[in-house]
Amino acid sequence: MKKTLAMLLGIMLLSVCVLAGAEQPAETLGTLSVNGSFRIQCRLPEGYNLSVLDADSASIIASVTSEDASKPRITLSIAFNDSFTAEDGTAMRLNDLPAETVEAMKNSFLEQMYSAEVKEAETAYGTKLLIVNGEITEGSRIVDIWSVYKSYEIEVVAYAGSGLEAEGLTEEQIAMIIDFLSDMDFVEA
Repeated sequence: MKKTLAMLLGIMLLSVCVLAGAEQPAETLGTLSVNGSFRIQCRLPEGYNLSVLDADSASIIASVTSEDASKPRITLSIAFNDSFTAEDGTAMRLNDLPAETVEAMKNSFLEQMYSAEVKEAETAYGTKLLIVNGEITEGSRIVDIWSVYKSYEIEVVAYAGSGLEAEGLTEEQIAMIIDFLSDMDFVEA
C-alpha cells in the first residue's frame, strides 16, 4: 500500500511539473549567420519573427517584425567595413576602436537627429554598443543601436508600428527594445 501511494504521489508530482512547464511559452531564438564569419543570436520579443530581406557577400538587411502591425518594427543591417580592420588585418570590434573614433560616431548620430541621447552599453556577452534614443523629427522617436564586430558595422533601428509613426515609440517599447538588443550574442562560426 505504501509503495502504491508513493508511486501515485510521484506520478502526481511529475504531472504537475510537466503541466507547469507546458504553461510557459517557449522562447523564440533569432539566429542570423553573417557570411560564415559569425552568428548573431538573441531572444526575440514575444510574437516577433526574424527574416532576411536582402543578403550578399558583404551585407545583410533583416527585419524583426510582429504580426501585430501596431508593434514596433525593427530593421537590422550588417555591412563589412574595411575601415574597421587593423593595419595587421585583424578584424576589430567597437571595443577595440580608439576613444576618438567612438566619440566621432556619437557626434555623427547627434548631428543626424532632431534631438538625441547617445550612451554606451554592453551586451550581456561583453560587446560594446552605442544606443541612440532620439527623435528623427519632433515627436517621432526611434532607437538606433550601433556596434562593430569582426569589422562588420551592425546597426539596429526600431521604429513605431504602422499608423503610429507620428507618435513614435513609447518609453515601455524603448525599454523592451533595448533589453532585447542588449541580450544579443555574437557567436564564432
